[in-house]
Amino acid sequence: MGRRQTMQEKFKQQMKAYRKKRMKVDNTPFLPPDGEVWVMDSLNPTEKIKVEVLKTKTKQHREIIVNLACPVCGNPMEWDSRWEAFICTKHGKKAIYEIVEKD
Repeated sequence: MGRRQTMQEKFKQQMKAYRKKRMKVDNTPFLPPDGEVWVMDSLNPTEKIKVEVLKTKTKQHREIIVNLACPVCGNPMEWDSRWEAFICTKHGKKAIYEIVEKD
């Protein structure tokens, strides 16, 4: 058996856990409510492209996009959390597509 914690020690421990959770960055690609996903090529940011959603999964009652079809070659693109975008490497150079809002 260990010793009892004081109220101040409990508070410090709770605040440490709270700060750690709050600082966590969530860049998960959630599916919009209308189901239409628009992406923007990071090399050509002037135009928005509508893409097809190939695969989704449910996490905490929300739909997460797993794969999108590449607008150039049609192959499935994977989510890269470091770039916060979908990446396709099937057609020569790496193509990076960011999800954008439909205006």
